[in-house]
Amino acid sequence: MEVTLSQGEYRLLKLMAERGFREGTLEEAAKILGVDKSSLASLSNLLAEKGLVEVEERVEEHYVLTERVGDALERGLPEEKLVLFLAGRGGEASVEEVRRALGEEAGIALGQAARKGLVVIAGGVVRLAVDQAEALKAITPLKKLLENVASGSKPTVGDELLREALSRGLIRREARRSIVLRVKVNPAEVLARARVEAAVLTRDMLKSGEWRRLRFKPYNVKAEPPRVLPARRHFLAEFIERLRDILRELGFREVRGPLVELELFNFDVLFQAQDHPAREIHDSLWIKSPRRGDLSGYSDLVERVASVHERGWKYRWSPEVASRYILRSQTTAVSARILATRPNPPARFFTVGKVFRSDAVGPTRLPEFHQLDGIEGDEGYTFRDLLGRLDEIASMLGLKLKFKPAYFPFTEPSVEGYVKLPNGKWLELFGAGMFRPEVLEAVGVNYPVGAWGFGIERLAMAFYGVSDIRKLYTRNVDEVREMRVRWL
Repeated sequence: MEVTLSQGEYRLLKLMAERGFREGTLEEAAKILGVDKSSLASLSNLLAEKGLVEVEERVEEHYVLTERVGDALERGLPEEKLVLFLAGRGGEASVEEVRRALGEEAGIALGQAARKGLVVIAGGVVRLAVDQAEALKAITPLKKLLENVASGSKPTVGDELLREALSRGLIRREARRSIVLRVKVNPAEVLARARVEAAVLTRDMLKSGEWRRLRFKPYNVKAEPPRVLPARRHFLAEFIERLRDILRELGFREVRGPLVELELFNFDVLFQAQDHPAREIHDSLWIKSPRRGDLSGYSDLVERVASVHERGWKYRWSPEVASRYILRSQTTAVSARILATRPNPPARFFTVGKVFRSDAVGPTRLPEFHQLDGIEGDEGYTFRDLLGRLDEIASMLGLKLKFKPAYFPFTEPSVEGYVKLPNGKWLELFGAGMFRPEVLEAVGVNYPVGAWGFGIERLAMAFYGVSDIRKLYTRNVDEVREMRVRWL
């Protein structure tokens, strides 16, 4: 009966026939046949599937010396050293002398020698119980066992000496796996009726006429190529870059600020009273150490902020409260820092970064998330200009936007912005408004400025059609791969 073989299988069987290989381990076969061991293993398994070769995995138990044996085979076991030491001292010595002489091995030597009846310990003195020759003779079998293990000989299972060596940690068992190849047929006979299957038709095959005895593998022309998954940015990171590109296209310049912020910029410059609920522990996260920063570099700003707060809120403003460190709760703190530098109009700045709130994780909330904060100001800038700018940003993202009147401590008039989710619900996306005169007075700016703060994760929910904010941080690789990055 005709047998179909690949070119590799045919060559391997031919080598087995030529070199008379019938049975042996994978390592032995690789040496005899001159074939790489990994290739031999692969081809042998293919021949085994065709019933031509048998592949057997064997697991054999071996024993090896442990590190604990050390130099015991050359310098003696601990009990052997004890016997020789005592013999050199007339047959006895104090326990303290033994400890000094044998060091760390003293305890093992005394215990093993006493157990074997080689010494007697009484009154702090160790004495030989038998003469030196008899004591060493009792130790020799164990030492001989260790020498045999070292040379590769297999000890007798169940032997008392073997149990002792194992219990003392002198040797350990190891399972050694080996693969045995066994040819089940006459390779020459199989080769005589073999039809070789090739994958590629080469020029040499045509020239030599070898193609006539070959069978070529059929090709599936409808087969799809392998799926290649090149690396790319996470879809949320891609979205944040898209936002940056939009703001840059509109003429805004990106700025950055610290994650650990002074309350001066996070709240006070923005005309939020020092007893405002947003400064309570259930909303804000303070730094334990260092607890406060140095305000000496902001003396002019501090004076103006104090004046504005005391006149507007009618209380004694505290620089100690303003100097406290906080994990910033809004990227508007960065806008406050920029305005404090008194930029010349027209002013267009934006920042993207993380903010931190004392919130529980939920479908629309996270305790740590990204915000995009923008400010725009110029002579004659109006609330209408601000709303137009926000609508322009939303339209560049392909989102439908609506406004609702709102209140914020540092803007007036103010609005909230909502976008429509795939489920038909409207999601609050941002707060916006014109900076109050008190804010502009505190930073020393004399032209109107509009501001807005987007929750980037919420914006991404609308952009990607996600109803649960936690999906944006999924650890499921398949979900990350399937999330399509849309470019408008």
